[in-house]
Amino acid sequence: MTRSDITQPQHLILCVEDERNLRANIVEELEDAGYAVLEADDGQSALEILAEAQPDLILCDITMPRMGGFELLRSLRTMRPDLADVPFVFLTALSDRLAVIEGRTAGADDYLPKPVDFDLLLATIRSRMQQVSRIRSNLTAAAEHRRQAEVQGVLQKGLDAMATTFDHLALGVALFDANKVLLRQNRQASALFGDCITYSNGRLAARSVAHSNQLRQALDAAVNEGRNSDPIMIGQEHRHLLLVQFIALERGATSGASAAMFLIDSGAPPHVSEAQTARLFALTPTEARVATAIAKGLRTDEIAGDMGVTGTTLAFHMRNIFRKVGVTRQQDLMAVILRSALISGATPAAAS
Repeated sequence: MTRSDITQPQHLILCVEDERNLRANIVEELEDAGYAVLEADDGQSALEILAEAQPDLILCDITMPRMGGFELLRSLRTMRPDLADVPFVFLTALSDRLAVIEGRTAGADDYLPKPVDFDLLLATIRSRMQQVSRIRSNLTAAAEHRRQAEVQGVLQKGLDAMATTFDHLALGVALFDANKVLLRQNRQASALFGDCITYSNGRLAARSVAHSNQLRQALDAAVNEGRNSDPIMIGQEHRHLLLVQFIALERGATSGASAAMFLIDSGAPPHVSEAQTARLFALTPTEARVATAIAKGLRTDEIAGDMGVTGTTLAFHMRNIFRKVGVTRQQDLMAVILRSALISGATPAAAS
């Protein structure tokens, strides 16, 4: 077989032997046993072949012209780490003890005596191939374990990043994977879960069967069909309505999440941060205090009384606020600030 005949067989053996008749006999036996064989008449020719092909085993004579077996082995062990798991089997005289010791020192895996016993040759090759298969299988399993660990690490980082971001929203957010498993929920979702919505044994449930079915169908559509749901309104005992909506996320996201569940308590007081409002609209601390008080539904006389200022002073601050925010009415100002609190919003713990 020449190098132009190289294919991708199941098991490929490189036979390096300068005695032509012996090499022909070895090749014939190996091919009859189902192996594909590459031939080289010395170490130099073997290196040229190995530049283009990677055999599963190298069978090599020791004494050859140009480059002998020891020199070839040392060259491979030094220069070709990619062939480190390829068994290297020497052909040598059984009585050549020093050659055996030198070969073992150089990294040979096995020896076969001359004259060649072909039954022993095939048994040795079969044993070495099985050993290589076990090693490669273990390496593959270890590599897959590392890959899964790395993937899990990336997913966890993605989840942590998303959860950190969602903790700054003024609404509840829960993330589900492709199997509808709850991955993470932010603080607001944790506060809203439990009273009228629960998640147990991989299933969402509400107080009524109808609402339970709505939640499960909406989550299924978001995960499996990539379809966002309409808002679902669920009653809470002694509380305002809870609005729930499922949003499909991009498949293959680094977080591993396939759907997001948003929860809004329709009657919850807004969590408006004075510092956040000041940053968003370039307000002074006093103006931010007035603006957030308006957003919380306080009357102007209540705000003036709390701040200890006159109505004229409060009106002055409000004119500046209207100009900076770009509105002309108190209702519009309240709407803008509430929307900014929902999008950028402060968490309850951070609200002032």
